[in-house]
Amino acid sequence: MKLYQIAELEQLTGIKAHTLRIWEKRYGLIEPTRTSTNIRRYDDQVKKLLNVATLLGSGYKFSKIAELKEKEVSP
Repeated sequence: MKLYQIAELEQLTGIKAHTLRIWEKRYGLIEPTRTSTNIRRYDDQVKKLLNVATLLGSGYKFSKIAELKEKEVSP
């Protein structure tokens, strides 16, 4: 399993790093692991974020996406 840094995740999903940090803190949408130097590492959450990006691109509001259950966001 590949681990991604936040900059790589930003490139893959098109979601800004600042936005990812807010989603992590405010909504608990993603939960990265951290290195000993406190760098965020993301694993299988890439699929989930790609699905969220797709929903946002389709016109869904993030407040509604945040209310969805895990299975509804990452089938």
